[in-house]
Amino acid sequence: MKFAVGMVLIDAPHSALNMLGQTGVAEENRVEVKKLRKGREMYAYVSSQAWRYWWRKTLEEHYEWKISPLFRAEKQVFTAANPIKYDDDDVFGYMWAPKTQRGDEGGFALTRISPLKTTPLISILPTRNSLTEDKGFASRHEGDPVPYNNEFYSTILKGVFSLDLDSIGKFNIKYKSGYLNLITPKSIERLTQNVSKKDKVKKAINRALKEMDYENNYLKPAKEIGVKINEKEWIMPNEIRKKRASETIKALRYIFGGAKQTQYLTDVTPKFAILAMLEGGINPFISGIVYEEKGEVKFDSEALISRMLEFADILNPKKLFVGKDKGFMKEWDEEISKVKHTLSENGISVEITTVGDALEKFAKEVEAYYG
Repeated sequence: MKFAVGMVLIDAPHSALNMLGQTGVAEENRVEVKKLRKGREMYAYVSSQAWRYWWRKTLEEHYEWKISPLFRAEKQVFTAANPIKYDDDDVFGYMWAPKTQRGDEGGFALTRISPLKTTPLISILPTRNSLTEDKGFASRHEGDPVPYNNEFYSTILKGVFSLDLDSIGKFNIKYKSGYLNLITPKSIERLTQNVSKKDKVKKAINRALKEMDYENNYLKPAKEIGVKINEKEWIMPNEIRKKRASETIKALRYIFGGAKQTQYLTDVTPKFAILAMLEGGINPFISGIVYEEKGEVKFDSEALISRMLEFADILNPKKLFVGKDKGFMKEWDEEISKVKHTLSENGISVEITTVGDALEKFAKEVEAYYG
């Protein structure tokens, strides 16, 4: 299996990109950012759900992806679960339980494990070094001003991702969680073989299949674009798989989003990126490459060199892409050059360039994987 993996850093000098909300009645005008605890320290973070939302919206608006509609039933929200028609259902995965549409007790679930896996965007600096409370007053109305408190931070956020290139455009029909990606008429017998004709489960399945309109929404579009249809899996043409995978990578160059942008306008495009392709689900960039020391963000060239040499046997191609904005962390330049020199001596090519150029070149490598 081939994975496109990477780490990105986002410079957030005055930001509140993902909020926890109000924390209690006693402090109804106080809004906090999301935080997690690691040891004795607290760190601000942006949830992976929020980051993925920015990513999806960028793909929709910049690359004109066809985005799956959302449906709501009671306390659940789910997409159309149609990766043939909707690009994001393919890359971001889904869980669709048609039994919830009308409150049936029986039914089945279509689920797809997302080929794109992400961490949250986590502050490298702890809150003691990065968090500020903005105390202000709303005073444009008659009467006494209304006080409010709002947290925001000045930090660098780190996010890591892994994109399963083999899973993109390939949809399973296996009867276990995460692998029943599509429902077909032939699978109905398997799902209902031990169910009586009058049972609610069979009724729910048959009704859901009718509402999904399998013929017009799945089978006909699949045949029109040349999907390879087998009993156990459907495989989209390589051109479509290549397009979806490469655009997922390239979208990071233009990603936008985040809360409180009116007050704390933040550019959330990466200012630093490390990218590689590995034969396996390992991501060597998750921890230890960048870290905090005495209130400063440091880059550990030795850690990166060690990781790449350790996994050199599954690094394919033998390339590492490092993208860095010229105005970001200028003191890292010497350490990054050291990475290139040492890895090059060990047969690993290192391309050091701007973030946008690194993403574009890495996307070309992704495209080449599909032929």
